[in-house]
Amino acid sequence: MSNATVDLVCGPADPLPGSEQSYRLTGLLGSGGQADVFQAVRVSAGISSAPLTVKVFRFNPHDTRDHQFQSWDKGDAVLMDLHSRNVGAICRRIDAFYGRAPHPPGQPAQGDPVPFQVLEYLPGHDLRQILQRRLARVEAARTLRSVVEVMEAMHHPPTGAHPVLHMDLKPANVIIGPDGSAKVIDFTGARYYTPAHLTTIAYTRETAGPEAHQGTVGPAYDVHGFGSIAFYLVTGASARTDSPEQEQSVPWARLRRHPVLESNPRLRELLTATLDDEPRNRPRTEELHRWIDELCAVVTRSKLPDLGVDWHGTHAGAPHAAATDATRRLDLPVPPVGATRRLDAPPTVAASPPMPPVGGTRVMEAGSPPTKAMQDKPISGRVRVPDQGSFTPGRSGGPASPPDRRDLPRLRLSSDPEEPSERELEKADRPPLLGPPGSLAKGFELSVIGGLFSLLMWLLWVVTSGTGTLGTQVISYLVVLGVAVGVFFLLRVAGGILWGRWLHAKRRSSRLAHLGAGVFLFMVGMSYLDQLNWDFLQLDFSWLDWITDLFGQ
Repeated sequence: MSNATVDLVCGPADPLPGSEQSYRLTGLLGSGGQADVFQAVRVSAGISSAPLTVKVFRFNPHDTRDHQFQSWDKGDAVLMDLHSRNVGAICRRIDAFYGRAPHPPGQPAQGDPVPFQVLEYLPGHDLRQILQRRLARVEAARTLRSVVEVMEAMHHPPTGAHPVLHMDLKPANVIIGPDGSAKVIDFTGARYYTPAHLTTIAYTRETAGPEAHQGTVGPAYDVHGFGSIAFYLVTGASARTDSPEQEQSVPWARLRRHPVLESNPRLRELLTATLDDEPRNRPRTEELHRWIDELCAVVTRSKLPDLGVDWHGTHAGAPHAAATDATRRLDLPVPPVGATRRLDAPPTVAASPPMPPVGGTRVMEAGSPPTKAMQDKPISGRVRVPDQGSFTPGRSGGPASPPDRRDLPRLRLSSDPEEPSERELEKADRPPLLGPPGSLAKGFELSVIGGLFSLLMWLLWVVTSGTGTLGTQVISYLVVLGVAVGVFFLLRVAGGILWGRWLHAKRRSSRLAHLGAGVFLFMVGMSYLDQLNWDFLQLDFSWLDWITDLFGQ
């Protein structure tokens, strides 16, 4: 980061003598579209504190001061809230005040009060500076996981806290510290996820999603910003770029076609999934950890130019600099006091042509409310605003999911289970030929009755026939039982085809198949009955001799 030496003082305009010189600015860290950021110390009775960061906001002459004060207060309130929630991997807010512009020590302050924000000082450089200047090597997985952890804390807050959107995630707003840890900075454009707060939308052309121009931002807007960070780590280029003048049919920048991605379809598919123009098609925040695993695996297998980024490892990390990318605001109309507004309807905006650039920042003023025809027309990425401090994610477009999202494309990860083919799904919808589970046992008593009758007749036949060995006779009966089982399953399959699949009738039991098997066994028993030798009933019959002869054969 730049660290130009300066010697200025500033402080809150309060009754305490010397309050307007209580902060001493020692270096300029950077300048963005809305503020200048300084390294500073807090001075009290001649004693200086450890280094701090002081952010001095600038006024836009094309906007009212009251509106800018309100916008600044919203971002400051969100950052203070996130600090109180102990959200990790963010730049901590220490103080905020109104004071006159920074001025040389000992000289009186001039001009009207402007907003100041005091933040922790985090040594390090942003991702853009590190990759451009090759200042250090970046651990990609650790950096991306740190950003996702911040997003999860914002989008899925604890009970009683309100969801938050950062709305300006980009490489310049991720700081890598000397230890390799990453922190998210610049919450000036952050807002609570509610229509009353979303009256301005931070927009950086190279990294922001197209939905900002429709005033329908949700958690997917941050997912797009996250995707722009991943895109930069892979390619070293911004995710979006201006197309040739003749192709500019939309007000937002188109996705960049990068040679590295064009030669690697799977890598292109992964990166562009988070950058899809349609917010509903992007992965949800809670899916991004698996997405990072997949991205690291794909990049590791690919032969990419070395940009100073390491794609091995899965650690999560923790520092701060001023964002210098031009960021503008898309201003949305504020609902009038006392007006009733549905919480499931996001704020809408009809953007007028942009105002001239001011200090690197452009502001889009809200036009008139949409016409009835526009309101009836579906707008991509429309989300439901939670009203109880809770947040039930949809397909990354926002909290509420459409009734049926099966028609939406979804990025597949290697860790996902294999999806069944249409043929497999068709097979799964067919009723089983043998009937539902548990139905085979219903009617079993009919087979048992036939089996007992045939068994009794077989025993009588064995006793009276006196022909053949016992082993042969047992095998013959086992064959009969096997045939009976085959008859049962043959009838069961035939019933499955006829009743189950042709007539679509419910099959609750197997009584008909058991009846068929029972009848077969009964007929076998009758055949044994016909072969009985009734001479065994004569009184001079010697049972002992018969048994001895039987086993002696």
